[in-house]
Amino acid sequence: MRPNTPTDKVRELQRRLYVAAKRSSTRRFHALYDRIHRGDVLREAWRRVRSNGGAAGVDGESIRAIEESGVDAFLEGIQADLRAGTYRPSPVRRRYIPKADGKQRPLGIPTVRDRVAQMATKLVIEPLFEADFLPSSYGFRPKRSTTQALEAIREAGNRGHNFVLDADFKAYFDTIDQKKLMEMVGERISDRRVLKLLRKWLEAGVMEEGMVRNSVAGTPQGGVISPLLANVYLHYLDRIWAQRCKHLGVLVRYADDFVVMCGTESKVNEARRRGGQRARYRRSEWPLERLFGMGLHRLRKSVRYPAQATPRRPSVSRVRETRTHGLKGGAGNGLA
Repeated sequence: MRPNTPTDKVRELQRRLYVAAKRSSTRRFHALYDRIHRGDVLREAWRRVRSNGGAAGVDGESIRAIEESGVDAFLEGIQADLRAGTYRPSPVRRRYIPKADGKQRPLGIPTVRDRVAQMATKLVIEPLFEADFLPSSYGFRPKRSTTQALEAIREAGNRGHNFVLDADFKAYFDTIDQKKLMEMVGERISDRRVLKLLRKWLEAGVMEEGMVRNSVAGTPQGGVISPLLANVYLHYLDRIWAQRCKHLGVLVRYADDFVVMCGTESKVNEARRRGGQRARYRRSEWPLERLFGMGLHRLRKSVRYPAQATPRRPSVSRVRETRTHGLKGGAGNGLA
């Protein structure tokens, strides 16, 4: 039965792209741009952006305003600009949200127009990278969730991997090296128009207090395409761990947060050493001091989970870790 709705057609397109990418891990795809501005792809992109909601960008145009003025004309305008090569993204609007530690997390809010264009691009290119991503990665991926990440941690703990290395990257989204990121994207995509489109979003800049600041590094948190690009960047970490370090323990990564579940104290200390030095995680032409120019921001003490039950007098760190990760069926709700 042939797909009839835009959603069905997009799913069929994604399935074909995924199968083709899975069939050849070295294939680079060159005919993608025309698929991005297909009418059904843009329609599905609009549906998802509308479902996600969100505030207006720097142009002040909201989802409701677009619906009132006409969605068809709005999508036709994006399609015409993409087809003609005249599409230009707007700077993202900077907004800050409070974090649990009292600090503020910067978010970038693209215009609705740019969110639709990014979503259309994501729909087309995501299957290519999903074919490569490893099971250790859980964040911002189709059919993967925090619950699954927590379950993987719980299962590893129940198998005796009770020594835990917990870490994240400092200001990860703001410090991604854009040149290296595009090199990684280029391992799967050779379509120059798609690569140019991605660069436009990376270099669109940020508007804050009426001033536009050019972007020289990072990918704005809040952008539709940003989580996918962030996963492409850290896929190298997943790959190197699977190739060289998996004997040390089980890696579970959710975006820029990750834990390594180890069976012995010596293994968790070795994982900590490799995590700190990054000697096994870098390419020879990359900076020598840290992986991708970034370092570990937070390294908690190695903690040993009890084999069957919580100790009578648990340490504060053990209680925090147990609650955070939900080991032994606990009520964890995140990866720190």
